[in-house]
Parts: sequence; structure tokens; C-alpha cells
Amino acid sequence: MPAERFVSTARAILRTSNNLIPYFIRIRLDAEEYGITEFMKQASKKVKKSDVVLDAGAGSCPYKKHFSHARYQSTDIETPLEGEAKHDFACNLENIPKPNNSYDVIVNTQVLEHVEHPQKVINELHRILKPGGKLFLTAPQSWGIHGEPHHYFNFTKYGLELLFKNAGFKIIYLKPRGGMFWYLADRIKKLPRYILKQHLILKKDNSIKLNITPLSIILTPICLLAMPLCEFLIPLLFFHLDFLDKKQDYTLGYACYCKK
Repeated sequence: MPAERFVSTARAILRTSNNLIPYFIRIRLDAEEYGITEFMKQASKKVKKSDVVLDAGAGSCPYKKHFSHARYQSTDIETPLEGEAKHDFACNLENIPKPNNSYDVIVNTQVLEHVEHPQKVINELHRILKPGGKLFLTAPQSWGIHGEPHHYFNFTKYGLELLFKNAGFKIIYLKPRGGMFWYLADRIKKLPRYILKQHLILKKDNSIKLNITPLSIILTPICLLAMPLCEFLIPLLFFHLDFLDKKQDYTLGYACYCKK
């Protein structure tokens, strides 16, 4: 399949080029991932060796290593996505099969937008936490549709505060993950591929075809030439300019630390 070979080759080239970039630079090219990773590192410092930690909605468990010093468990839905890790148990987060006061710490990253009833999930996390237990949660404020069709909500800080207070949590802090510059860096980084996928690549019946039209012929070289600027130079520059935005109303999302 020429189209499938073209797509797989392009992906391989992009992966190789990304791997050639040192990690400390590469992580700063993805403000979203940087913000969450730094929050998880800070959260792990508040977790004791004896603590039982639940990674709720853990997916591929990308932050497990930060809690390896504690008693780590993970859970996700009954039908995990391809490539996701095996978990200690499977469940819907609206009904977690654990007794009250089971965990010292709960981690929940970029999950709340994918659940149908966020308040029920927050209530359930509160139920299974021990008194004084800690919740470390991230949620998006500014994200396009992803994980469709199971992307139901984005959250403002006021919406998150309401969910936590209704469940009985004490909010220690609720911090924006970057401001306008991180927000723009993330959008600009995605732009060339976002346009190419719409105009050059067609997916139908589990097959990939190239959509060769006059418009796609014009757009393809423009997008390819724009990639170094949009995916590397602008994100790195904007990452370091974010200090200029003091209000941070246009944030990618929030890092939330609550206690029961």
C-alpha cells in the first residue's frame, strides 16, 4: 500500500528526528507533557514509601516511575486501548470496587474530560481515599477533541473548584499549567500535521489513502516546510516566554492538589 508506506515512513523519520534531540530540550517542545510531568515529580515528593497509591485512569502508566518508591496500583476501563499497560484491576471510575478509605494517594491525569459524570468520579475518589489522603489531578481547559467519541468536557478552575468542594475535598492548590505562550506553542506545534491529515490523508475501511488534489498538492510542501518552525523553533521560544503572561487565563489546563 503506497499510502500506508508513505505514512509509516514519515512517522519513522519524525520519531528518529525527535530522538536525536536531547531530552531536556525535547520535553520543553511539549508544554502540555512538561507541565504534567513536573507536577507528577512534585507530587511524588509528598508520597511516603508506605503509602498505597492508586493511579486512576492510568492508561499506559506513564507516571508510574515517579511513584515506584511507594505501593503503586493502577486501574482503567475494562477495554483498555491498544498498547496500554495491564492494571491491577479494571473498573469504571464512577464505581471503583474498593472499600471506603482504601488509599493514601490517588493520581488522576487527563482523565476527567473523558468521563460522562465528572462529579460522580470525584465523589468516588473522595470515598476511597483515607482521611487526610491526597489527590493529585490534572484536567484540560483548552484542548481540541481527542479520544473521540469519549471527550465530553474541558474544565475552568471554577468548575474544578466546584467539583472538589461538592465532594468534600479541601483544595490545597489549583494551578494553571502555563499561560498564553504555552497554549499557543501547543496549538502551533500541532498545526502542520492537523492540516495535512485533513487534506492529504484519507482513512476509510481501516485503510489509508493519499488524497491527491490541487489543494493538497499546494498544502503539502507548505506544511512540510513549516514543520521545523512550528514544531521546534516556536514551541521552544514560547516555552521560555511564558513568564510574560501573569494572569494565565488561557492555560492548557490545571494541576490540582486536594486532601480529604
